Amino acid sequence: LVVFDLDETLVHCIYNDPDIHDADVFLDIKMINGKTANTGFNIRPYWKELMDEIKEKWEIVVFTASCKNYADAILDYMDPDNEYFQRRLYRETCYKTEDGVYIKDLRVFEEWDLKDIILVDNAVYSFGFQLDNGIPIFPYIQGKDDKQL
Repeated sequence: LVVFDLDETLVHCIYNDPDIHDADVFLDIKMINGKTANTGFNIRPYWKELMDEIKEKWEIVVFTASCKNYADAILDYMDPDNEYFQRRLYRETCYKTEDGVYIKDLRVFEEWDLKDIILVDNAVYSFGFQLDNGIPIFPYIQGKDDKQL
């Protein structure tokens, strides 16, 4: 099982960033307050090539600390036919620490042995409960020269 984080691993949201005016895509995101915001996203280069390479051998999951409506908007754009991501897990599946940090506990994948799961994430604290399963990746903000994937 290959588990990917969303924000700063596969995409970067540029909502409310006055220094960035270009984005790979702009999507209307329904916010928690019920309003809709036109939000820009940069999508990490080579993500699709990687997914094409691994999808035949591995189940691929997105596990994000983001809210469902936000995550689904970008994932529906990236993978409209559910060709790559077999499952999506959101903030409510994460463990929230007293400091407000969200940790991704891989034990939620009860049908998988932990030794058969990897988590690719830019935030090392996300590996908190299973450090050995984590594959850290540099955060992605923008640019087509990124070759982390």
